[in-house]
Amino acid sequence: MKIEPTYTSVGSLFEYRPMFFIPKYQRAYAWSSESVEDFIKDLKNCFSRRKSNSPVNHFFGGVLCVRYPVVGTVNQHEYEIIDGQQRIATFTILVSCLIKIYEELKKQAEKSNSSDNKIILESRIKVISERFIEFSQEVQRKINSVEVLRLSMVDHPFYKELIRGRNPSVSRDSHQNILSAYKALDKAVRDIITSSALEGKMDNVEIIQNIIDIDFTILYMVTDSKEDAFRLFQVINDRGTNLTVGDLLKAKTLEIVEGFNHYQDNVELLWNNILEDAPSDTEKYLNWIYESYQGNRARQDSLFDMFLDKFFPQHKNHKTENFKEDEVIQVHTKLKNIHEDIKSCRLLVEGQWLYEVKQPIMSWDRTRLNLLLKELDHELSVPLFLAASELDHKRFAEIVQILEKVFFRYKIICNQHVTPLKSIYYQELLAIRQNPDSYNASILRQKLRKLIDDKAPERLFKTNLEALEYRDSGGSNKPLKYFLMTVEYYYQWYKNGAVGNPECVDKSRVYDFAGTSIEHIYPQNAERSFLDSNLEPLKNTLGNLTILDPAQNTYGGNDTFIDKKPLYQASSMLLNRDIAVQANWTQQEINNHKNLLVDVALKIFYP
Repeated sequence: MKIEPTYTSVGSLFEYRPMFFIPKYQRAYAWSSESVEDFIKDLKNCFSRRKSNSPVNHFFGGVLCVRYPVVGTVNQHEYEIIDGQQRIATFTILVSCLIKIYEELKKQAEKSNSSDNKIILESRIKVISERFIEFSQEVQRKINSVEVLRLSMVDHPFYKELIRGRNPSVSRDSHQNILSAYKALDKAVRDIITSSALEGKMDNVEIIQNIIDIDFTILYMVTDSKEDAFRLFQVINDRGTNLTVGDLLKAKTLEIVEGFNHYQDNVELLWNNILEDAPSDTEKYLNWIYESYQGNRARQDSLFDMFLDKFFPQHKNHKTENFKEDEVIQVHTKLKNIHEDIKSCRLLVEGQWLYEVKQPIMSWDRTRLNLLLKELDHELSVPLFLAASELDHKRFAEIVQILEKVFFRYKIICNQHVTPLKSIYYQELLAIRQNPDSYNASILRQKLRKLIDDKAPERLFKTNLEALEYRDSGGSNKPLKYFLMTVEYYYQWYKNGAVGNPECVDKSRVYDFAGTSIEHIYPQNAERSFLDSNLEPLKNTLGNLTILDPAQNTYGGNDTFIDKKPLYQASSMLLNRDIAVQANWTQQEINNHKNLLVDVALKIFYP
């Protein structure tokens, strides 16, 4: 392995019109605000030292490149950045900020008729633009405009526009990182160069130029071997920002398909879409996908290796140059499947339905998924739903409703540990993956019934439900609202005799979760004229609660029960119409209502 290391200044790196580009397998721009702030602190320190005539070097670590000759030129090369792209990109972003300020100072010089300063500024703009941004190059007797740095496919159009003073639209996380770095560096430079006089500002910007040219240093390493580059490519540590699991998987799969240009381009496009989300979200999705096929969770800090072995076992076979086309096709096909799973993860975290809308599944059925994942926050079920997406929409909806009722009873009300529940999920997702056509949810029901009987029996569920109260502060009322809405949906089935599996008799009624409010039957803030000291301690308890839409709740306000009876009578909710039958609302009615809600729950929340 031949590498030429050189300790050099950043200015020297950009001295002779270099052409840098980011390889397909590299990550997008990933420096956080903290990393940029560290960079700015280094810049400010070097500036203050130069102002005090005691300049100091600051070492920014290594930059590793693969060198390629430019066809049609003499002794000109382009460089593929293997390690150090975050630093190189940040240097050029900083220079673009200097150019922007120089342009502003040039206008100031024009207004003040300072022709000498205008000429100096034009010269500086031209010199640093050609060194750090763009220059002209003759190739086979044609003059081409050449960019000094080309970022990844997903970042370069945004970066190119931004450093030229335009206002591109942010469309992914890395774009926001680039924009944030640009704004932070622009502000920092303006803070540094503060001076009332034009010449003073020009001198201060020149000092920053000198810092980049002389004081900022790197260890520059160059190799001519692509194979060496793949071996050297490993976890990059730019000021502590390691490559994500997604970045590493992208790099490895692009390594496998190296040399098969059509497949490599497609693999790059797939990864660009997969990595659009925040890195933490992408890693969460990859973990879910791994669980959904493997039936267990990847060990901590081992997701990359375990995911690679599970989905891309071809990587173990041989060196890059020996991969065969059939192996490359397998990798491409598998990645397309992973891409579809990633899209499903994005839908699921938003509680969105995975199928096209068609009968017999209605809007009511689809909202159950949203309630489970968004309102009850049961993301533990996502790997199972990824597997269940191989089933038809009716069986998928059945699983949603089974899990919804079990999770509410087992975890939210009885507060049991999720490990046994997760184990059942893993068993079932593997059964689905093995043979989706023959899968029947009855086995899932049986397993969950046994778990409920053992860990969340009727006595415990009843006791904890009876203790459920409205919280004025210090906690969420989402479980309480969900419970009251669900009881309402199934109440007609209960009144009809509660025969068979619970079902919503009228699915045409779909209440908006956010728009529905919890109603205190005896008012939460009773006026002194009808305040009842016997009911005050009971006003937030389960037996005194129901649900209304916001308009009704506002209309009813804190009126007496007698005043609100017409409101309940006119309600679309059957529970409220039954409440309206009561002559008065006393301790006895509150106790009766609580017992009714609990009895309905015991029949509904069981798989």
